[in-house]
Amino acid sequence: MIAVAEFAAAMVLARWCSDVTADPSPRTQAQPAAIVVNNASIRDVEQACVRNYAQLAHHEYQNASTAADEMRAAIQAFCATPNEALLMRAREAWIAAREIYGRTETFRFGNGPIDSTRGGTETFINAWPVDESYIEPESDTATTGIIRDRAKYPALGRAILKLHNQRGGETNVCTGWHAIEFMLWGRDRSETGPGNRSYADYLDDVSSYADRRREYLLEITDLLCEDLARLARVWAPDTDNYRRRFEQDPKALRAMFVGPGLLTGFEMSGERLAVALETRDQEEEHSCFSDTTHLDFRANIRGVALVIRGSNGGGLLDFVRTKDAATADRLAQALDRAVIAIDAMPAPFDRAIRMADDTPEREKLSAALDAIETLGEEISRTAKLMGIEVPSEPQG
Repeated sequence: MIAVAEFAAAMVLARWCSDVTADPSPRTQAQPAAIVVNNASIRDVEQACVRNYAQLAHHEYQNASTAADEMRAAIQAFCATPNEALLMRAREAWIAAREIYGRTETFRFGNGPIDSTRGGTETFINAWPVDESYIEPESDTATTGIIRDRAKYPALGRAILKLHNQRGGETNVCTGWHAIEFMLWGRDRSETGPGNRSYADYLDDVSSYADRRREYLLEITDLLCEDLARLARVWAPDTDNYRRRFEQDPKALRAMFVGPGLLTGFEMSGERLAVALETRDQEEEHSCFSDTTHLDFRANIRGVALVIRGSNGGGLLDFVRTKDAATADRLAQALDRAVIAIDAMPAPFDRAIRMADDTPEREKLSAALDAIETLGEEISRTAKLMGIEVPSEPQG
């Protein structure tokens, strides 16, 4: 199954990352000195950065929406005719779409469209960890959980499932990427690979709950696609939408710092890596059913790089350089170190976190943690010099 993940990753790079004109990989060439500009020119650079950020957000959400639609087509084909080949295709489509979505996480935490719905739209898209038993218990004889309890959950429509997402506890997740992931892979009981759910779980002549599994999987996939399409629309150009208001907001630059700052300094370093390293608990792995957590980290840092460097320029570095060249250089160097360290993270993640402290696997994870933390600190330090305060954790 690792081969599936690596194949899908290669497909992502070949098909989707070619659409991104910025190169988020480490750069070694010398950076230019500070640009000497007057206050009016600084404001022009800032406005250009904000416009480029808005364009980037639309581009990335549109790509994520398109990839999710392709995943939906694969899942629909599998549910129509459950078999091993179509299940594998659905898994590959999930991995490919998931990695594209991962780049969009840099747009979180800025009180934007991904954050501003009840509980946050993000909670319906990417909430974790998942208590699998809330969806379906492990025991073959149990009759609880959303899929098996027909009396408590007679309908599995999208509106009903949204109401039940995280109801009664934050691990009671029943929508989004990780709920779909669970339905495609099942529980991960392997020391060396991902979950291995059988396609037979979706055959009526094998399981009395097959129809419910198909219905539930189709509904949560539709819901994810709807949410991603809406996010693409609110960032679309030439429309009276969130993007237009954002581009006119004098505080727009704050979101450009806070999103990458909290994604690296809080979410990636703390919630997703430090806790897993400390506890060695597989349940603390982000994409635990598919064993693709390392791809999550790679996608996240490339999203951060796109905001910092911009698309062919026009990123935060351009604005920071108008103020202080040395600060811009430090931020660029911290970003480069983080990309290198994250790309070196071992897979599968759940096996690596359980290794002894002096093993190469743990050392690489610790190096990644240090690099991500340093980048988060550098983003916060840079923002402060620009008159912007990045909170230490998400607000609201």
